[in-house]
Amino acid sequence: KQWYQRRVREAVVSTQSTGTHVLCFYYTIMPLYQLVTASRSDPDRDWFKSKYIALLQCTLTVVTTVVCWAVALYNGHVKVWPIPMISHCGVYPPEKYIFSIGLVCAAALMFMFIWIVETAGKIYSSRTTAWALGFPCSIGLMVLAVCNCEEEPTLHYIGAISYFVGFAVWCLLCSFKELSLEDEEKDVWVFVRKALAVFISIFTFIMLALFLVFKQKWQEGWIPLCEWGAVICSELFVGTFFFDLGDEYFIEQVKVPSHKLRHYNEVEDDLFCVE
Repeated sequence: KQWYQRRVREAVVSTQSTGTHVLCFYYTIMPLYQLVTASRSDPDRDWFKSKYIALLQCTLTVVTTVVCWAVALYNGHVKVWPIPMISHCGVYPPEKYIFSIGLVCAAALMFMFIWIVETAGKIYSSRTTAWALGFPCSIGLMVLAVCNCEEEPTLHYIGAISYFVGFAVWCLLCSFKELSLEDEEKDVWVFVRKALAVFISIFTFIMLALFLVFKQKWQEGWIPLCEWGAVICSELFVGTFFFDLGDEYFIEQVKVPSHKLRHYNEVEDDLFCVE
């Protein structure tokens, strides 16, 4: 916005020497300025920053998981060793109510988080990856939260696989899309997310291999260890957006269509190349 304001002032000065720039000012600079201001929400509607959705999602997921484990441990429903599966911490009352309510809310926040990332105007994601991977993993989280692993194991494990695999692949794709930012912006969060995406994928696919291929029992400890590792890295991945989104993005932001942005960029280049 400040860059275009400076260009507007330069164009105003140029009108003092020649009248040919007047049309350029009204028909090129002003639409560009309106484009930038339109990409942000109305100031009266900027009531909630997008970064807090990322913070709420990761905080709620971690707090729900830890509280359910603590309550289940206190009531003797799980043991410290072998490390319990996260799902086993939400089987019996009262922890199962905390488990279901907390993770259903976290799944709803995951929906909003995926949408925010896709509409943030950065290259973190795309509509294809959001619809093919991001939203299904949110639905999977909701299903595993509602369907108890003891009462409805089939639906529960379908939801769990959808969540873990969908989120792992989504993180990998987002990380690859961010590769160009490493040289352009030197953004530390690009490196952090790339490392976390690798760890998420390693934990997830080792867990699935042990469970589905090698038929290992969870009591041996390796499957729960991978599951806890995948969840922790996943929530750290989400949490990085609290710092990266900053104060510039709001819930009601508007994304400028790419074809319009290209059009205005071409007009901008034609204008400012004129001496």
